[in-house]
Amino acid sequence: MNHPRKFKFQTPRTTEERVEAIYDELSETARSAGATPVETLKDIVSALLQRARVWERERVQVAERAVEEQNWALGALAVVAVIFLFNGWSGSRDWQWLNENRFAVRLWGTAFSAVYVGVSLERTSFFRSLWSFAFTKLVVSVSFSALIVFSTGKASTLINTVFGVDASAFPFTRAFMAGFIAFDYLSIVLVIVGLFAIAHAFNAVGFIKSKFDANLSYSRAPWESFFFLAIALVFLAVSWRWLETDFSADALPAKTYRLARVLDFNERHQCSNLRQGIAVVFIGTDQARVLADTAEVTTSDIESFVNRQLSDQVPIPKNFYLLPCEAGQPSSAQ
Repeated sequence: MNHPRKFKFQTPRTTEERVEAIYDELSETARSAGATPVETLKDIVSALLQRARVWERERVQVAERAVEEQNWALGALAVVAVIFLFNGWSGSRDWQWLNENRFAVRLWGTAFSAVYVGVSLERTSFFRSLWSFAFTKLVVSVSFSALIVFSTGKASTLINTVFGVDASAFPFTRAFMAGFIAFDYLSIVLVIVGLFAIAHAFNAVGFIKSKFDANLSYSRAPWESFFFLAIALVFLAVSWRWLETDFSADALPAKTYRLARVLDFNERHQCSNLRQGIAVVFIGTDQARVLADTAEVTTSDIESFVNRQLSDQVPIPKNFYLLPCEAGQPSSAQ
């Protein structure tokens, strides 16, 4: 039953009146206040609580939607990586293009696998917790900076050993070789990937055992563990081959030579004292001298560079020629 609010238009004076005014304010709502609705404190608090519940529900939905989108993208990436790797290794009897580009397809599959493994590790609570600290970011930044400087120095030494000149004449070769050398020093990452692969293997085995043991139960199939285990094994196998065979310390000189012939040597020069077709690299700031290589080298595709068996088929010349460059049209004499 409605009753008029005693202190709607007057101010309470005594303690009893103040208590009574508070009671009226909290007990009545705009709906129960009669024909003329008046918003009370209870209405305001109720509206705030309702709005807070709506905001919280929207926040949870946005977070869940973001996780679902990430899971979907990661799952799609895993499927693409598996398709590329499978076709890159098996080839096709009916698709000639695939057979001609099997190595490139396999290389893309390996790249997709690396992205999948890296993102999966980054999403774990272990790495997210560590990365939330500024000190971790500082240590990682300093370490990577030191690794880049050290790898660049090692690449310069390698170029100097192969060609006998300052590495500054081979900027592109030095940049790529620094990356290959840094990859060798980052091999500890493979150990981390292996440990997480073992953890996912236990989870996958546990799910399989649950099909034969009533005491074990899974709410859903751990597809993430199956995908991670399969893709991580392929990634580890390819990376191990690169570290131990294709990009080992013994293979780097031949890689350096092949890479320099593609990236830094140039057969189109304007030196009249050199015949046309000789590959040269200009030396010094005045560009008055060239390092000439008379060998004929052809790198037809990326497989001939990456695969050590193919890369070693091109020997490093015993002699390079440091000559002056006389401006003019090159000689056409053979």
